[in-house]
Amino acid sequence: MLIWTDSKNRMHSFEHTVIRGDIFLRTSRILLLSLLATLSFACNQTFAHHSYAAEFDRNNPTTIEGVVAEVWFRNPHVRYYINVVDENGEKVIWDTRGLSPVKLVRQGWTKDTIKVGDRITMHGHLGLKNKTSLSILEITLADGTVLSSSSVSYDVKEKK
Repeated sequence: MLIWTDSKNRMHSFEHTVIRGDIFLRTSRILLLSLLATLSFACNQTFAHHSYAAEFDRNNPTTIEGVVAEVWFRNPHVRYYINVVDENGEKVIWDTRGLSPVKLVRQGWTKDTIKVGDRITMHGHLGLKNKTSLSILEITLADGTVLSSSSVSYDVKEKK
């Protein structure tokens, strides 16, 4: 064991310095990683995202028709709440979700493309747990205009 004294006549050992240094290095590493994680969240958009397959069934496309009750043209997904009359004649509100506003704007949509009170037809993938939720693939407006909300080619399935 190496022992020495500092300028104030305090005794130190090599073993004590190594242990203190190890604690310092560990603490420094933790602080650095914490800082990097904080900066990555603060400076960049967070890319965590839910699984499409966990919410919607690609093998169960469906088409609904109804009147727009509410419009959410904001992140993370554009949403339209649609009043649909079911086979029993009861009014059911469907929660339909599209792409992000940025992606839809690039496809020609605006926040005023679909308004409350518009009668529309939607085609998309049915929700797994909530059978009144739909991931929008295509919307047909009352005037016959067809809007796509597909992000990739495999989104398009044959209509039933």
